[in-house]
Amino acid sequence: MNHHLISLTLVFPLIGALLQTVVQVPRSRWIALASSLAASICAVILIVSMQNQNADLQMTELLPWVGSYAISYDMAVDGLNALLMILIAILFPVLIASEWDQKVGVRGMQGLLLVLQASLFGAACAQDLFLQFFFWGVSALPLYFLVGIWGGEGREKAAFKTMVAGSLGDALIFSALILIYYSLDPHTFSLRELAGGKLAGKEFNFLGFELSVSHVAFMLMSAGLSLRAPIWPLHGWFTEVSQEAPSSVFVALCAGVVPVSLYLFSRYCYVLFPDALGSAYKWIVGVGILNLFVGGICAMAQRGLRRLLAFICLSEVGLVLMGIGSLNPVGVVGSVYQQLMMGLGLAGFGLFSGIIADRTGSSWFMDENRERVLGGIVTRAPVVAVISGLIVASLMGFPGFGGFVGHALIIIGSYSIHPLTVIISGGALVLASYYLFTMYRLIFLGGVNERSAGFEDLTLRERAYMLPVVLSLLFFGLYPKPLIELIRPTVLTVLSAVK
Repeated sequence: MNHHLISLTLVFPLIGALLQTVVQVPRSRWIALASSLAASICAVILIVSMQNQNADLQMTELLPWVGSYAISYDMAVDGLNALLMILIAILFPVLIASEWDQKVGVRGMQGLLLVLQASLFGAACAQDLFLQFFFWGVSALPLYFLVGIWGGEGREKAAFKTMVAGSLGDALIFSALILIYYSLDPHTFSLRELAGGKLAGKEFNFLGFELSVSHVAFMLMSAGLSLRAPIWPLHGWFTEVSQEAPSSVFVALCAGVVPVSLYLFSRYCYVLFPDALGSAYKWIVGVGILNLFVGGICAMAQRGLRRLLAFICLSEVGLVLMGIGSLNPVGVVGSVYQQLMMGLGLAGFGLFSGIIADRTGSSWFMDENRERVLGGIVTRAPVVAVISGLIVASLMGFPGFGGFVGHALIIIGSYSIHPLTVIISGGALVLASYYLFTMYRLIFLGGVNERSAGFEDLTLRERAYMLPVVLSLLFFGLYPKPLIELIRPTVLTVLSAVK
């Protein structure tokens, strides 16, 4: 069934971005918010219209693009990307609202955020490898300008590192695409035609050696996506951007771009490379455990909210990788679910850290002697304290929140690899409890000091954009059944190709 709502999720933000060039402030703010919300409403309608217990691609839109090279405009939604559509639909209107009072270049910032929203929607829905690469490559450009223009003192260096990491990653991915394209006759970029292990057994000659197309392309794509997501030890650029980027931009990176990169990795693993995945899944789990612990240990040493958020993201990525590599239906469903929950949790954390930085002039919560520099905010701003506490509880995996569902499913599914993984992940969650509660205690509890004495509670606008994030974490934590039923049939289908 052709469903043009998918195209509208791309068109509305792009129209809004174009209008930013001709419409003056303050009308441009409303146009940006309206166009972002329009795309989000289309995405939500798509998800609500999907049929449960259906593992096939739904809401499809297939049109020839470059027919002579088998490149098509092929868009669809299924259980693997449906939750990403929800995440992007919630995230970007919230980010645009959070930058409502931006004084410098507000139209440029809003336009670039809208382009980023459209590109992430496109990367999530595309079922043609070339089209997917096109959208994924476009998503790097807005980030470069958003960091380089509106960032801190070291913004140019951070923006350069962001573009270098993105360009190197895209080059590796494009190399894999060319290899895949020429491995089959007739040549194709279609994920539909390449699915089901079609690349298994295909070989190519390189310097006199016969190499497996599937295994080499898998390694190239994994390395390329690792450069866009904070995978240790390739995360250096990410932690630097956390210090220099505006709050909303870093939230877009860690809560939008990173989950999409994890989705692309899982889609490629299960659809394109089931044979390579069958021999590499333990390595994926190992990398996930390493990221989980490196992120947790580094987070314990942080004194500022920005770098703390970066290492929480690193740890969350490790947890999702554990679920992807579990090859267990429960664990894989958990990894897909956690992509949504980590995005919402990191978005909430980034937004409240931005509010604290705006109020106090800095995101530091400890000084060089590891003594508190804030305190007692709960008595000055109880709404901030409550909302921040709920977000922290979800990131920690507290029962009743969306984070708990994802964490629990991943840990249960990881038992199939080795019982030791359950113990290791449990230890990582203990680390998370320590550094998150320490941060919360130092900022919100205790006595009021000079920096927090004049701290004001959330304004009506700030409540309006924080509540959707918090309510989503609560709703998806208390009633996950509809989303799990949407994910599970697709997961069972793609896992059957691996086993």
